[in-house]
Amino acid sequence: MRYQFDEFEVDIENFALLKDGKYCPVEPLVFDLVAFLSRNTGRVITRDEIIDHVWKGRIVSDATVASCIKSTRKALGDSGTEQKYIQTIRGRGIQFLGSVQLSNADDRASNHANAFVPPPRPSLAIVPFQVFGDEAALMPIADGLVESLTTILTRIPLLSIASRSSMFALKGESVDAQEVGRRFNVRYMLEGSLQKVQDQLRANVQLIETQNGFHLWAQQFDRPHDAGAQEALLHDILPLLELHIVRTIHNDLRSETGELSAGQLLLQAMGLLALKGWHQNTFEEAAALLRRSIEQEPANALSHAYLALILGLGHRVGLVERSKAVVQNAIEEAEIAIDLDDMNSNVVGLAACALADVGQAERAVPLLKKALDLNLNNGQAWTALGSAYAILGRAADAIEPLERGIRVSPMDSRLAVWRAVLALVYLQTGNAEQAETVAQEGCQNDDKTYLPRVVLTAVRLARKQTEAALSALQDCLRVKPDLSQQEIDCLIGPKLGAAFAKLKAAEK
Repeated sequence: MRYQFDEFEVDIENFALLKDGKYCPVEPLVFDLVAFLSRNTGRVITRDEIIDHVWKGRIVSDATVASCIKSTRKALGDSGTEQKYIQTIRGRGIQFLGSVQLSNADDRASNHANAFVPPPRPSLAIVPFQVFGDEAALMPIADGLVESLTTILTRIPLLSIASRSSMFALKGESVDAQEVGRRFNVRYMLEGSLQKVQDQLRANVQLIETQNGFHLWAQQFDRPHDAGAQEALLHDILPLLELHIVRTIHNDLRSETGELSAGQLLLQAMGLLALKGWHQNTFEEAAALLRRSIEQEPANALSHAYLALILGLGHRVGLVERSKAVVQNAIEEAEIAIDLDDMNSNVVGLAACALADVGQAERAVPLLKKALDLNLNNGQAWTALGSAYAILGRAADAIEPLERGIRVSPMDSRLAVWRAVLALVYLQTGNAEQAETVAQEGCQNDDKTYLPRVVLTAVRLARKQTEAALSALQDCLRVKPDLSQQEIDCLIGPKLGAAFAKLKAAEK
């Protein structure tokens, strides 16, 4: 079914907005609002109705609703001034003015029944896992794996994921990759099965290209069938699956000239810190990649947001030049990102984090709350909110969002950094024992990141554990031999930094 008005078509079945027959990339919330307005043309629609239909009744702020309307106007070439399609009815709501016609597109369907044109951006459908054997016992585990994968994989940049409710409508059906591609307008499909083999639980997982049905990756995972089986399988599957999805997206975005595309440059920059560690030259290389990406595709909000983060975070921890020019550049990039796409949780979360890092934590907090309105599973936004509270001196308020961010993104490559911040907050609130535990966990998360090792050293110094602090310092210098006093003070403050410097001098 399609709704048509002027040069626009709203393809309900494939969740696609088209203009003059060409796909218009829009955020899911924007598409949902366009579809709802198309079904209710000419009627005054209240804010509560919009929330019921677009956010499924979830509590969101007035600013978030207004931002979604603004983005919808932008997608339709409308504006708050012109109001060609979306008219504001003051004190009542909005009214859609498009002259809408309903079409089942039978002619198009008959001409293209066997054709599949993949969407222009990477997108994935995770279909319900099949269960063999003891279905009653295994079904909750299978459904839990699909739900967790859907939630956690939303953190992959440039990847759209079909809604969980749409996918669970396929439960019990025999699915074909090409049909899933057509029906849900996705490039890739993830399918799997679960069965009991003696005392083991076996999961088979396949990543498939929907255009041709080719398997891009497949692997079998075995775990003891006990109470922790679901969590253990998830931790086995995620690192390999995420790696193959990112590689697939990277190849998918290759430009026709053979040069790195804007999307590939962005992905490389986003993976650089995890690959090479936190060093000044790594931050400089990431910033250079992002500037090249922006030069190719100036309207890519995510590239601007991540450049803002690299500059802001680098400034905060002393890994980029600490100057007014860098701060101003970070703020400018964050503003551009938000202006380009304020309905993307990742964009808003990264930009707001950058603002907090350069001293605008008060402004960052409501933006981070908006990012979480858009996606409660945005681990980065949760931890950035906790960090912003810590910057504002609200250490007690910082703990819950930091812990929640870590909990909702258990395999994130940034866990070491997030735990370093959480450990400092625990130290500030007088819980030095918990601070040490969390800092140790951060060290275990990443062997290339010095931040949790600096924090662990500082915590042990605060606890007057000199020998243990010396051991943590040696591990820190193994990871970052050129660790400067500025980098130390930026992270743990001048007071602990002085004790750290004294220990470092004695170690020499």
